[in-house]
Amino acid sequence: MAGAAVVSLAGVLLIGLGIGGVLGGDPAASPEPAPSPLPASAAPITGVPLSGVAAPMRPARPAAVYIPSIGVAAPLMELGLDANGAIQNPPFDPPNLAGWYRYGPVPGQRGAAVITGHLDTRTGPAVFARLKDVKRGDQVQVLRADRSVAVFVVDKVEHTPKRRFPAKKVYAKLAYPGLRLVTCGGTFDRRAHSYEDNTIVYAHLAAPYYPGR
Repeated sequence: MAGAAVVSLAGVLLIGLGIGGVLGGDPAASPEPAPSPLPASAAPITGVPLSGVAAPMRPARPAAVYIPSIGVAAPLMELGLDANGAIQNPPFDPPNLAGWYRYGPVPGQRGAAVITGHLDTRTGPAVFARLKDVKRGDQVQVLRADRSVAVFVVDKVEHTPKRRFPAKKVYAKLAYPGLRLVTCGGTFDRRAHSYEDNTIVYAHLAAPYYPGR
């Protein structure tokens, strides 16, 4: 899908993160869960030298996301578009599951890769329950299918009303490898069955890690 089309839809794509669907809508409309469990040996890596902005990595499907500062270690599933042209919702079960928007860049490649996750479910917190606590300078690590890890550093965290979702920034055509993490936030609107705001984390690739190098 062309980047321009994604931007034009984004104002309605990312508007309901939390109970009622990560991106709005009925939880029953979520895709069937098809993630692989985290590998037994998978863990955030340490001691990797960080540069200002690293060069793009070779392509490899993302498999898991780690945010050490808030204790996130979650498998990733692919998300496409639903019949209405909105990003599909990750399923509510398992709650520790995030989704990568597969029509955007792969994390580690040039451009703005997008990962979304629920804030909570009807029974408790979900994968991005503490995303609002992420700080500038924190790391976000994406484990990929070739066992490489894309190590991102957070540039900023933004809290914005859904009605003013910053689509152009989230889906920007970057000249460097970037990452956006998106969930809901703010007050829960019981009438709309949705949260009023979005929490968005912006990050850049600071180090590519390939095992054995």
